[in-house]
Amino acid sequence: MQTFPAEILKDTAGRLTYLPLPFSAREIFHQPKGTIYVQGTINGIPYRSRLLSRGSGCYIMLIDKVLQKSLGFCGLPLPVSVTMSLDAQAQPSGAPAVPGPSLSPCAMDTITAVKTRTSVRHYTDAPITPDVLNTLLYAGMCAPSAKNKRPWHFLLLEDRNLLTELSAANPNARMLAEAACGIVVCGDHNIEGTNVFLCEACAAATQNILLCAHSLALGAVWCGVLPHSPWQKLLTQTLNLPPKVSPITVIALGHPAPSATSPEKAAPWDPAKLHRATW
Repeated sequence: MQTFPAEILKDTAGRLTYLPLPFSAREIFHQPKGTIYVQGTINGIPYRSRLLSRGSGCYIMLIDKVLQKSLGFCGLPLPVSVTMSLDAQAQPSGAPAVPGPSLSPCAMDTITAVKTRTSVRHYTDAPITPDVLNTLLYAGMCAPSAKNKRPWHFLLLEDRNLLTELSAANPNARMLAEAACGIVVCGDHNIEGTNVFLCEACAAATQNILLCAHSLALGAVWCGVLPHSPWQKLLTQTLNLPPKVSPITVIALGHPAPSATSPEKAAPWDPAKLHRATW
């Protein structure tokens, strides 16, 4: 963790608001190549971002409008106190791999899981074991993403009071009140930068978790989070999400209650949806 004084500046063209670093980021953070992702605080306000090279070993960090507003930046040089460290959750491609967790075996083949998965909204009181939870989260992290940026974060919700509070605030998420746990799939705008690709990556991670849950005999349902909705704001505030990290989906999980089981659903083959080469 580096702690240093700095100034937030606006360039002469008035397009960029940035913070120059008083040291060589590659040397300090031991990153010989690739993008350097960082996190920390500015005047006590948390941030997550990446560094841009200005050549000759000089680096800057761009300050987005949300952080500018939080800091009270008005366009004039603003002295600030900064803490900064590498963002391990956004480590660049090629960084040393972290050993994976212990995983639970899934006996169901892929096409059966895809064909028979249904949304389950009622659960028993049985807990979900740590190995199973790790397997679900690992499945989410295996999802595809544009340029392999992996712009997601997963928040595991197991506190009963918190699940009940989030359930009461959204009639479409009432099942959270009886779920064994919830997983909030969040998108990191600092990593992805493009809203469309951010949502696509998080949706792919969500589908991986849903299919994995079904193959492990768990019940799950996907609750969407509308942008700028009251529920999105509640999730952001209640979960203390950092700037530019948005909740994209919420997954309720549990062991299916007997009343929640359903027969194998018919394969949704619809020739009318298939087009070859042209419409």
